[in-house]
Amino acid sequence: MVGVVQAADNSTTKVDAVEQNSADKKIEVVSIFGQKNQLATATGSAFLIDKAQLDQFEFDDIHRVLQSVPGVYIREEDGYGLRPNIGLRGATTERSSKIAIMEDGVLIAPAPYAAPAAYYFPSVSRMTQVEVFKGPAAILYGPNTVGGAINMVSRPIAEKREGEIDLAYGEDNYQKIHAVFADHIELSNKDDIGISFEGIRLSSDGFKELPNGDNTGFEKNEFIFKANYTPSYSDDKDEKYQFWQLKIGYSEEESNETYLGLTDADFYQNSNQRYLASQKDKMDWEHYQVQLSHYIEIDPTVSLYTQVYHREFDRDWDRFNSFNSNRSMQTILSSPETGLNARFMEVLTGDRDSLTDAETLLFTLNDRRYFSQGIESKLSWESQWGVTETTLDIGLRLHQDQVERHHRVTYYIMQNQKMVLSGQPVEDTTLNKDTATALASYANLKLVHEKLTTTFGVRVEYIEGEASDYLDETEKGNSNHSADTIVLPGIGLFYSLTEQAGFLFGINKGFVPNSPGQANNINPEESWNYELGMRYSNDDIQAEMIGFFNDYSNLKGFCTFANGCEDELDTDFNGGEVNIYGLESSLRTSLMLTKRIEVPVSVAYTYTHTEFQNSFNSTFSQWGNVSAGDELPYLPEHQLSLDVGLKGDNWQIAALFKYVKEMREASGTGTELEGVYTDKITQVDLSAWYQLNDAVRIYSRLDNVTDEAVIVSRRPFGARPGKPQQLMFGIKYNF
Repeated sequence: MVGVVQAADNSTTKVDAVEQNSADKKIEVVSIFGQKNQLATATGSAFLIDKAQLDQFEFDDIHRVLQSVPGVYIREEDGYGLRPNIGLRGATTERSSKIAIMEDGVLIAPAPYAAPAAYYFPSVSRMTQVEVFKGPAAILYGPNTVGGAINMVSRPIAEKREGEIDLAYGEDNYQKIHAVFADHIELSNKDDIGISFEGIRLSSDGFKELPNGDNTGFEKNEFIFKANYTPSYSDDKDEKYQFWQLKIGYSEEESNETYLGLTDADFYQNSNQRYLASQKDKMDWEHYQVQLSHYIEIDPTVSLYTQVYHREFDRDWDRFNSFNSNRSMQTILSSPETGLNARFMEVLTGDRDSLTDAETLLFTLNDRRYFSQGIESKLSWESQWGVTETTLDIGLRLHQDQVERHHRVTYYIMQNQKMVLSGQPVEDTTLNKDTATALASYANLKLVHEKLTTTFGVRVEYIEGEASDYLDETEKGNSNHSADTIVLPGIGLFYSLTEQAGFLFGINKGFVPNSPGQANNINPEESWNYELGMRYSNDDIQAEMIGFFNDYSNLKGFCTFANGCEDELDTDFNGGEVNIYGLESSLRTSLMLTKRIEVPVSVAYTYTHTEFQNSFNSTFSQWGNVSAGDELPYLPEHQLSLDVGLKGDNWQIAALFKYVKEMREASGTGTELEGVYTDKITQVDLSAWYQLNDAVRIYSRLDNVTDEAVIVSRRPFGARPGKPQQLMFGIKYNF
């Protein structure tokens, strides 16, 4: 366990080595990859964004952070990434609900089994590493294994007293205040206690414009406290290395966001405008987390890492939903000049008062409370069988999560460009509770034999769900129970052709469970996922090219307001057999322009083709009436990212170019967005930083240099823009 490092006076300092080893271990146990050099022989598609890359652009939006990763799909919604829509290898992007998203190895969705939509997302600004893994490794994390896993590593406690203050200001009154302080206390018996306090505040007045001048921005605050306890140990006394960590966090957000977009004509006239009917829309949430972790090296070959976690998420979203009419908002916004639609549009914009009962505005308060809790342990055993290195990881997780929904509708009328109460009583529209309990286990065996690295894994989940509807006419309401056991195998291999190059192959079973309360004829999402590719890696170049094929026996759709549904909410739909295949390629290198100036270059390209294998009629708004051969929505055929910079000893400038081909808004016919596509995205971001001295760095970023306004989506309701041009400046002070 104890290594040595070379000190400044060319002597070896064992204490420094122990401290560094301890710091590395605390990061390694919450990481998918462990040590960074393991990427070269990973048996699946692996991508890591380290702290230097995160610091280059200082993005607060996880969408922009991930745009340089091949095989990642994004559907923008608010321009700031407040409610991310992320998919991997064809997994639906809606609220990132079909992939495993974690912070420090723990699932972060408010209710990963019962209601996995990611309405909560931590500030990526406080992360020091983002890891993306696709392929067989997904079976270690679950429950969703169709696409892959994203893990964000939060800032570890520094190994000595230090702090940082990061201040930034930009257009639209963008503000960032980020402060960190860490310290260590060495007890008389040489035990070590480390603590850190971290707080971040992000805010903006918003780039969208209401005719009455109201704020359309957001405020988001996060506070994290960590404490490590590392008992002293000695190899000579045969003592075991171990540490404890306590992590406590509180987050809150208030954002004046809306589901209401624009007609296409209004978008191209002024993409940043908002209709007056959205003047009262506001999301307000709070998130609490507590996590206790323990790591121990039982002997030099066996370690055990255990985490106990509890999270609570409470959100209210007040927003305009629709008119008191059976006409959908998507229909009104798609044909705004025809018949009654034109009259509804006049009320939406405030050009005319509400005159009829059908023109009453339905304003909903969607109140939801979530919790997610559990305990998980991972036992790792390393051994040597002749010339074969073996690592066996065995994990066990007992998890429970829950969502309670209390949705009610308030009736407003438009009067003198203001929304005023109509006098009708508030009505409950949803009052239910979904609970899921899961016992999950996995075993993953890694064998390294000369040039061949092989992993064999299997995940087993027992999931029990209960859905209770308290608006049911029966006295006690209606409850629905379900239980299922799933076995998810996977295998991956990497063969080294040379010290730098090799090829990889993987196959794994993909799975997304049903949420509680679904009809008996709704099947879980299942697929067999295959990948085959090449990787080249040395000190100067990292390159990867992988072909993938996902063979779905059943693809699911899930109906929410977020994806444009107005009826059959919280309902799953069977999509049957679907094939998704494509190519992911990436290249990272750095060219020396002069002895002191280098040109870092990073390129990522993704080709994707999707195809339904059967014909069917569906009331799901994103599908409609599907014919075999139809493509899935929101999965672009081509994506390209190019990051090029100039870097000196104490400065760097960079340009990040993104291209995304237009995407279908719906698959088949008979739905409002039949045959409609988003705009293609061609976007350039610029960044620069300069290190004034050891303590002070100044930086700047210009998002969307060309200020191009494009329709990134017409969901939930109407055309929506991405973030417009925004200039910001910042300064970091380390002490």
